[in-house]
Amino acid sequence: MSIKTKINLISVSLSLAVTLVIVSLLLLFINQNPAEIFTIIFNEVFTSGYGIGQTLFKATPLIICGCGLAICFHASLFNIGAEGQLNAGSFIIAIVALKFSFLPFPLLLLLCIVCGFIVSGIFGLIPAYIKVKKGVNEVITTIMFNFIILALVNYFLLEFFAVKATMRTEKIAETDMLFKLSDYIPFFNGSSLNAAFLIAILVSILTYVLIYKTKFGYRLRAVGFNETASRYIGLKTDKIILIAFFLGAGITSLVGINFVFGYKGFYELGFSNNVGFTAIAVALLAKNNPIGVIFSSLLFAVLDYGGLSVNQLVPKEIMLVVQGIIILAILSIDRLVNNYYEMKN
Repeated sequence: MSIKTKINLISVSLSLAVTLVIVSLLLLFINQNPAEIFTIIFNEVFTSGYGIGQTLFKATPLIICGCGLAICFHASLFNIGAEGQLNAGSFIIAIVALKFSFLPFPLLLLLCIVCGFIVSGIFGLIPAYIKVKKGVNEVITTIMFNFIILALVNYFLLEFFAVKATMRTEKIAETDMLFKLSDYIPFFNGSSLNAAFLIAILVSILTYVLIYKTKFGYRLRAVGFNETASRYIGLKTDKIILIAFFLGAGITSLVGINFVFGYKGFYELGFSNNVGFTAIAVALLAKNNPIGVIFSSLLFAVLDYGGLSVNQLVPKEIMLVVQGIIILAILSIDRLVNNYYEMKN
């Protein structure tokens, strides 16, 4: 095991331990028994096939979006625009699925993926271009683009594509829906888990290969480590930044495959429920490792689905507090662990 891997494991483990302690103290403060709360969450999630299936279903969009953000983060690009980017791509996926419903399902799905990817990628490319050409921090532009994108989607949806008196598109044909895993694995009976979960795992593997096993991935990480030095050794840093943002934003569009093709069958305004923001925490906890993103997504999915079972005992905002604590813990403890190893060596 390399030193870097060891540091990452120690950092993540300490962060989770600190989070557990702080949350326990918070629960005690509001007169709740932490052991009882954690037991209820555990039983809700892990004691039935339905609970496990629902947890995996909620983890699916986090895996996809977390992998997209990991690409950007590896280049030291803090993309906070995933919420808008994934909504743009998902909206296009639903519209293309409706307009080209006459195509065979495999071809239709492929066309939707390509169109959604390109649209989300373009909305990621614009802030990257502004950064490269004008030096404007991508945090500012991606935050603002969230509002711009969501406003545009809202306008086009309600003016041209919404079913009357609703905030959603028409439903695609049942024959164009992805299969549910419960159709082949009865253990998941009743859950919403569908083939998009398998797509998410494939995205994670391919993203890992891209980042760690290709020349582009090496250059991407080099730019993230030191952009100035990378420029001096001949790397086209501006081009790498543009490609990273396009790929990262494009991947987030696949969240729409889970919702449109795997769950509801239509695009609905607000469907993402802040997945784009939660995925930031997912990627940070995983140290931007796409395989690690799978496990951190599962943790956040457990908190999300399991948290529903304790709503009568604790405020639902507690789970948002937990997510915030995880982010603060991973950022602060990571710095402490790295400083310790630097001093030791």
